Amino acid sequence: MQRPYFPLFVDISQKKIIVIGGGRVARRRVKTLLEFAECVCVISPALTEELRRLAETGRIDWIRECYTAERIAEADIVLAATDDAFCNEQIVRDCKARGIPVNTAHKKELCDFYFPAVVVKENVVAGITAGGCGHMQAREARRRVEKALENIQEDEDWYE
Repeated sequence: MQRPYFPLFVDISQKKIIVIGGGRVARRRVKTLLEFAECVCVISPALTEELRRLAETGRIDWIRECYTAERIAEADIVLAATDDAFCNEQIVRDCKARGIPVNTAHKKELCDFYFPAVVVKENVVAGITAGGCGHMQAREARRRVEKALENIQEDEDWYE
């Protein structure tokens, strides 16, 4: 049995984060990252409508091209979220060669870190993972944590 990953909360507000891919998975990742980072760079020839709006308003940087290794040279963190397994695996190889932490949406065994389900309620942040394979478990845990945080918030005395 593989050991679970250690949850590590770090400041990514000034990190150069690159997401490669412009589809649904990339959209979800970017939306979460923007809660914690100033700007995220997305590399993809096309974007979902929501990502396109984020690019138009300057919330994300959009490089309208296919992935090339040169684009990650200055990255602190990379997320491979294309619909092409070969491309994702090349991104992983390129990141590992440069010592850049990488997550790929298609194969958990290649990830340096898992992208958690995240719940944010004021200054409380919870990250939930089921080891990259129990997506339904993580989704249900997230729902329960959200509900618990709402209930705690209603009880004004809990933090005094």
